[in-house]
Amino acid sequence: MLPAIVPYLTVTDARAALEFYGEALGAETLMILEEEAGVFHARARIAGGIVMLFEEKTGADRANRAPDALGGSPVAIRVELGSAERVDAVAAQCARAGADVLVSPVDRPWGRLAEIRDPQGHVWRLAASSGQE
Repeated sequence: MLPAIVPYLTVTDARAALEFYGEALGAETLMILEEEAGVFHARARIAGGIVMLFEEKTGADRANRAPDALGGSPVAIRVELGSAERVDAVAAQCARAGADVLVSPVDRPWGRLAEIRDPQGHVWRLAASSGQE
């Protein structure tokens, strides 16, 4: 059964995104459905949650745009990692895999946070709450 809320990300290259998510965030690819024009649906498990992907379509009636076409990501996806050490380690792993580090790991009043932008342009907030949220 799927969680009640599942981010559905528009990407320019679903296979590249899944490869990055696997290397950087430990994602497990669950499904890839393709058509002639490319991947129209993919699903991955990341940190116990589910993320769905589909590739940008610019000429369709229901056109969708990836972050670069929009001038950036309009949302950030938060991944709760459980400890400050995991935030630091996953942020470093993301950087090695090709992410831009927007906010290096830092302590906040509510816990630890790092923020990265993946190669597809999506923003991820890597966090460990201290229980004060």
